[in-house]
Amino acid sequence: MMNLFNTILMRRVASSVIGAVLAGQSLAAQEAPQAIVLEEGWNAVWLEVEPRYVSGETVQSETGPQVLAASDRRVGLAKAPQDVFANPVVLEIATPRPLVGTAETFSGEPGRAGNFNQEEWLQWKRVDVAGQNNLLSISGNQPYLIKSSGSATIRLTGRAKFFRHTWTPDRYNLVGFGLGGTPTFDEFFGPSGATHPVSKIFTLDASTGNWRRATPGQSMVSGQAYWVFSSGISRYQGPVSVDFDLASRGVLNFSGPSDAVDIDQGVSAEKRDLEEIIFTNLGADSAMPSLDLIAISGGGLAFRAVTVATDRIGYDFGNIIDSNVGAGGTSALNEDISSSSSATLTLAAKRNWVTGAVKRTNLYRLDTGPKSASFWLPISAVKTNLFVAQGDLPSAAPNQGLWIGEVIVDGVSSIVEDGAPIRRTAGTAPIRIIVHSSSTGAALLSNVTIMQTRTADESVAPVPVLVVDPERIPFFEGIKERNGKRVGIRVEAVAYDLPRKLDAASQDALLNDDTYPGLTEADLADFLLGRSGRPPTLAETYTFSWPMGGNVGPGQTLSADFTLDPFHRSNPFRHAFHREQTRGRNIRRQMSIAFDAEQPFADRLEGSFTETVSGLIQANLRVTGRVRFQRISPVSTLEGAQ
Repeated sequence: MMNLFNTILMRRVASSVIGAVLAGQSLAAQEAPQAIVLEEGWNAVWLEVEPRYVSGETVQSETGPQVLAASDRRVGLAKAPQDVFANPVVLEIATPRPLVGTAETFSGEPGRAGNFNQEEWLQWKRVDVAGQNNLLSISGNQPYLIKSSGSATIRLTGRAKFFRHTWTPDRYNLVGFGLGGTPTFDEFFGPSGATHPVSKIFTLDASTGNWRRATPGQSMVSGQAYWVFSSGISRYQGPVSVDFDLASRGVLNFSGPSDAVDIDQGVSAEKRDLEEIIFTNLGADSAMPSLDLIAISGGGLAFRAVTVATDRIGYDFGNIIDSNVGAGGTSALNEDISSSSSATLTLAAKRNWVTGAVKRTNLYRLDTGPKSASFWLPISAVKTNLFVAQGDLPSAAPNQGLWIGEVIVDGVSSIVEDGAPIRRTAGTAPIRIIVHSSSTGAALLSNVTIMQTRTADESVAPVPVLVVDPERIPFFEGIKERNGKRVGIRVEAVAYDLPRKLDAASQDALLNDDTYPGLTEADLADFLLGRSGRPPTLAETYTFSWPMGGNVGPGQTLSADFTLDPFHRSNPFRHAFHREQTRGRNIRRQMSIAFDAEQPFADRLEGSFTETVSGLIQANLRVTGRVRFQRISPVSTLEGAQ
């Protein structure tokens, strides 16, 4: 129970400090190409990508060509029609209003392409004499009717995301699909049964501008839009549907690695976090989905399929997902989905970058079969659960900050065998350790409060601070709101306490007490050990941090050596109200941590732990175990430390 409590608290602390900030960071846009083939007349187009302005590109303005500066407010926004379709053959564009949906929702059969309901459509004309243009930008995953004065191929690049159609029931919907092959209308819509009958699908004849009824054997074309009737509610995406958690956001997000699990065994074992993609096959034939890596942001992010182990409770590695950027390197996912069944693909993320942006994204093309749809699938992962300013990983001091460790003690020295050998315990016991690392070294803490500086204007962001001196807490404000007040998050270790301050400034009253003439700062430790009763002028002041030897990091070691005096507040032999137990013994604690040389994740360190305790029993008591540290703050200074 204690182990579970420690784990939950560590995750809550980390998420409280950084979760909201990481959630607010925007996903790096993934660009993908799309070619639009136009014929003379009206064309029904399904645009899968969203062209956006980027700094340095040339756009048209009222005064002529203009190069966009990085500070231009248009950078990052969807492009205007005249910048997407600069080719003069494009004369007119129309699309349903977003509030109406992806269709002019009517129950009757469509007529001519130009006979759309003007009030429910947005339109743009190259020559707008009447000033009626109200289509201001071109969106992705949207149908467009485009009137062209001649044949042309428009090649554009835009942001791609995963998309599932939202059907308006009992109406015609203007929709299109990305396709891996050239299925017929019957092959693609046949598995939907009576929901999307082929007899109620219309294609556009560019030469006449008329909508013509599709035939079952007619081939579909990727990127073209069709009027498709939806009889009742539908979630149909094609013979093979795809879904995953939070798919409506358009990206499969691995977030940080805090929930990583062990994959495989032996020398192949690794810790990785997992996400699932669900496939449902409504078609008559089995389907084998595949992923093709199209673009990356920054590199260093790779994925691998994972299967459930058959000989134990756990996971084994499957095949490696395509890692060659560019179309054509498709890798099968080893999922053979039989007809009328579902299958779950489990992916594991591997983060191989050290510096740069915290978040990386790979853009894949997910193909579900030659008779089904294909989807853009951005997959992102965060290197760390720790918020780093401006989204960059630290390079100069990657291990500075506040670390919370959880030791699982599973070995203890025997008190009945000669030599006091280390024996395995019947059970395990958790010990929390708090360590702060800075440019000057590491320090052991018994408690810390996570707070932030105050600010009178939201344009000036508060700065996170770590407070160890309770008297300094009023100078800062909390990072969480509770009952209308902002409070800090206190993290405390209950398995150990830090020593009393025995310096001259802290024990001035005792050193100047006439009862103990000649007492000096150097004599204080021995003086307390030789006393039978607590000196009345002994100050109850304790250290807030204790220096440790070594460093925090892979392959490094840490050590702490401190003593609790006979009158220490945490001395286990002392009883404040028992006249025969007014003092205890000197309790010496020597902690040693050896971090593993190979660490699978940023801001997480694992290693071995050993502690030797002297003074509890006649011989030294040693405990051993494994330790896992999680960094929850990058702040490199402590407020109130000695």
